[in-house]
Amino acid sequence: MVRAKGRRKISVLSRNYVRYVLSGENDRDYWERVSSNDWGTPFLHIISEDKRLILTIPLNAPTPYAVSKGREFQGKQTSGCWERYIMPFELPKSVTPRFVAEVINWAVSGEKAIKTEYSAEFRF
Repeated sequence: MVRAKGRRKISVLSRNYVRYVLSGENDRDYWERVSSNDWGTPFLHIISEDKRLILTIPLNAPTPYAVSKGREFQGKQTSGCWERYIMPFELPKSVTPRFVAEVINWAVSGEKAIKTEYSAEFRF
C-alpha cells in the first residue's frame, strides 16, 4: 500500500491512485539527479495503490514529460528504472483531477509513447 496521508486520492479505470505536488526543495533527491539548481520546480507525483505505476512530472518543463519509475507503463512491463516519456498534451496552469485522470489514462492505456533521454531540452 502507498501512503495516502496528506495526499489526494483519485480512482481511474477502476484503480486507486494518490497524487500530490511537491516543490523541488521538498523533492531534492530527484532534483540532484537531474543536476540543476532551481529548487523551486514543482513536481506532480502519481502513484497507484499497488505501486506498479509511479509517475513524476515536472510542472514547468519547456517540453512536458513524465518520468516513469514503476513496473508498468502503457500496459507493458518496464524495468522499474527511470524512463522519460514526452507527454502528448500541454501542462495546465494548475493541477486538477481532470488533468491527473488524463495523465493516468495516457500512462495506463495509451500507446506509442515517445521515450527520450534527459537533455538540455528538458532543463528548466
